[in-house]
Amino acid sequence: MGHLEPEGSRLGRIPEIKWLLNVIVERALTRGEVLLAGGRRSDYYIDKFRLFSDPGVLRRIARLFAPIVAETNPHLIAGTELGGVILATAVSQMANIPMIVVRKAPKAYGAFANEYVEGPYVEGQRVLLLEDIVSNGREVMAAKARLEELNLHVTVCAVINRGLAPINSLVQFSLPRGEAKTEN
Repeated sequence: MGHLEPEGSRLGRIPEIKWLLNVIVERALTRGEVLLAGGRRSDYYIDKFRLFSDPGVLRRIARLFAPIVAETNPHLIAGTELGGVILATAVSQMANIPMIVVRKAPKAYGAFANEYVEGPYVEGQRVLLLEDIVSNGREVMAAKARLEELNLHVTVCAVINRGLAPINSLVQFSLPRGEAKTEN
C-alpha cells in the first residue's frame, strides 16, 4: 500500500513509527477525491480526529515527540488551531512544559482581543510549534512567523507531512494516485 517511510534516519529507528504508520492507515486514511484545507485536491484524506480522539493513541503520538523536545529544549510548546492545539496539549502534559496557542485569526473579544497568541510567553523563549498534518505548510509557517514577530525562537514539527512542504515531521506520508478506495 503506497509509499510510507519515516523521515530522517534518527526517527526511522524509533520502533513506534511503524505503529504510527499502521494506525494512520487503519484508522485515519480514506481514499477518494477530497479538497484539502489549503485548497488543493487529493485522492486521499487523513482524518486526524480518528487518531487524536483515542486517548491511548494520542498519548503514544505525544511520546514520539520526546526526542524532539529533548533536542530543542523548548521553554514552551505551541499548537496551531485546531488539531495542533490538541497535540500541543498532550505533549505539554507529557513533557511538563507550558503551552501557548496560535490562532488562525485573532479573536475579537476579551481582555486580549486582536491577538493571535494565547497564553503567557517572554521574548527570547524557545518554542516547539506543533502541527498535526501538513499539506502545503502555509498555515503553520504563518503561525511560526507570528511567533517570531514576538521575538520567540521557533522550531516547527508535525505529526504527518504529506510531502508538499519542507516541514520536519514524525512521518512523511504519501500515496500514489489511484489506489483502491479505503472506507472508514
